[in-house]
Amino acid sequence: MTGDWRWPEAGWWFAEDIAQIPVEEWSSPEELVAAPAVSVLMLTYNHCRFIEEAVASVLAQRSEQPFELLIGDDCSTDGTSELCRQLQCQHPATIRLITSSENVGIHPNFLRVLLRCRAPLVALLEGDDYWIEPSKLQQQQALIGANPGYSMVASATRNRLNWLEADCRLSLNDLLRRYPIHTSSLLFRKELAIPFPRFSTAVHDSLLIAHLAQRGDCGYLNQEMSYYRRHGGGIWTGASREQRMQDTRECIAAMDSYCRGCYHQELVDREFWCYRLDWQLSSENPWGHWLASLKLLLNEGPAMMQRSLRFSLGLIVLTGWQLLLLIKAAVAQALPFRTRRLLGAG
Repeated sequence: MTGDWRWPEAGWWFAEDIAQIPVEEWSSPEELVAAPAVSVLMLTYNHCRFIEEAVASVLAQRSEQPFELLIGDDCSTDGTSELCRQLQCQHPATIRLITSSENVGIHPNFLRVLLRCRAPLVALLEGDDYWIEPSKLQQQQALIGANPGYSMVASATRNRLNWLEADCRLSLNDLLRRYPIHTSSLLFRKELAIPFPRFSTAVHDSLLIAHLAQRGDCGYLNQEMSYYRRHGGGIWTGASREQRMQDTRECIAAMDSYCRGCYHQELVDREFWCYRLDWQLSSENPWGHWLASLKLLLNEGPAMMQRSLRFSLGLIVLTGWQLLLLIKAAVAQALPFRTRRLLGAG
């Protein structure tokens, strides 16, 4: 695997280190719900168009036990911060705003909010996603409570690929080989998250899941409980193909190092799976997509060969298959036109 990040040289974020991250809290301590059972951790940055829907989906939860919502705003510039302050004033018993006067980055923002969660269970939701099942927290609390060996639980997410067909238990091997769960559906035990590795890559969600999965399995509910919003400003959907592939490589390299090479083959399979999904031809610009695939293949050839010869050969075959599909489509479009010309000439 490539990448400069190495484990265990990178070290840990301990609670005392996290406490040094710049932070300001906007809350009403005298009005906050006492002893919440779940802390909902919502990270946001420039989500002004979406944050109200995300917050409303949390407040709509029907749970027998109290919960709190901590919004971690990383110094947004589009009015998100001001809107979050208004929401906190409107719901002082539930909402706490965690922010600062400077941008700290996704990992520090996550950790400074996590440190301040008062509940033993933490549910994640990005500020541009939302929940669609009012009993989400209640169901997931029951599942993790009945399974002490679970470090986390998750569920199906609408607007993304869900290939798990039934309730199940996911091991570290399952979670490294693919990306079966989305963080908008995740609930985990806070005590297992800190200390947190000092990961350098921006692909925060996969690294968090890998960290938790080393401490217990993941329970899965095959019911859509969250919605993944795809938009141009998203960390992943708004990135270029080249940036997504670079982030994928760095993330997988970091997970390989963190797992000390024990799951190298699973991570090679994961990388090929990610490439295969991205290699699917675009209906808008298929030739441009194929050329971009070829460019990525040529640029990453040496690194691919180093990781896995089988992986490299698979991508070569995949790129060739794309070309055959393009030629077939071009021929199919040309034949009717040729036929019309011949009929017109007669």
